[in-house]
Amino acid sequence: METKIEQIVGAMKELREARGDGPRTRKLVDALFRSVHNLKARAAADGFNSLATAAHEFENVLHSMRTGNADAAVRDAIPADVWSALKQEQKHALQQSLAEGARLFLVQASFEVADFDREFQRLKERLSETGEVISTSARIDEERPGRIKFRILFSRIGADEFTDRRTLLNSADVTVEEILTTGPVESPKPDGAVETLERCFEKLSAEFVNLPIAPDDSALQQALRAGKAAALVTGKDVDFELRGEDLKLDESIADALLHLVRNAVDHGIESRGKVVIEIQNAGRGIRIRVTDDGRGINPSMIDRIFDPGFSTAPDVSEISGRGVGLDAVKTAVEAAGGSIQVNSQPGRGSVFEISLPSRTNSA
Repeated sequence: METKIEQIVGAMKELREARGDGPRTRKLVDALFRSVHNLKARAAADGFNSLATAAHEFENVLHSMRTGNADAAVRDAIPADVWSALKQEQKHALQQSLAEGARLFLVQASFEVADFDREFQRLKERLSETGEVISTSARIDEERPGRIKFRILFSRIGADEFTDRRTLLNSADVTVEEILTTGPVESPKPDGAVETLERCFEKLSAEFVNLPIAPDDSALQQALRAGKAAALVTGKDVDFELRGEDLKLDESIADALLHLVRNAVDHGIESRGKVVIEIQNAGRGIRIRVTDDGRGINPSMIDRIFDPGFSTAPDVSEISGRGVGLDAVKTAVEAAGGSIQVNSQPGRGSVFEISLPSRTNSA
């Protein structure tokens, strides 16, 4: 818990220092949003309800800063298919970037399946050196089998020529098109968001200072406590079963497990059901599995549930609705060198499985 507060304190300090730097501010707000969401999950799991409530209020302000309201002039300035593919926070970031005087480009690229991930990351890094990547999307290149097509919405401040693809990658498969068709747009109104954010941060800090020392439970016990807290909040009758070895995991992976258990209770179980939490050594790695016998996931949503901002919850609650939980899980797992898979059948439940290298075990 102390580490999470330190992360939030550090992010707030950086955020204050970044005033006037739009792209950096937006990245810091996104990172801070995830840190506060993680803290909220851990506080709720440990029964620190006042801290969880303060974190939820903090999260509300950050959510408003990330999403805002997009101006019609921005919507009309770019191709309709590009606009419709953007999430709300991306639309907001786009408007802020244009208000700062940036030019808007559509970068399209096609890479061989064998090394598309390396080439795509290389392209993103080159773009990020000179501007801000607003959004990315990928699909199979139907005209050229064995290739993946990427579309990147990119903003950049500066009047120098940028449409020469050789400034990005020495490849005929990368094209750049400037797509903004109107002049500068008005910046979104802050509505006192920064001041409100500072007040929420002060409240969060005060709640943390007054916390009792929490027991250093194992990952399974922490996950069990998180599940029971979520069941209590949602009013559901949930049985929990613990299986496997009671390993102590790195904090980021323990947080990921908490999110999966809370997700199983809130999204999976309807009114009553069972959640199984399992941790096992598997060869040279660790396998973590969370299984529920709830409603399952619509097959059309399986490929989207880990996307930033995506949520199946119709309303925002203290448990879910922000579309950040599973995104945070995937980010933490991949940062630890692991992977996550989900199998689900509508009406029969879901299984989320994390595979990790053994070094993730801090015991």
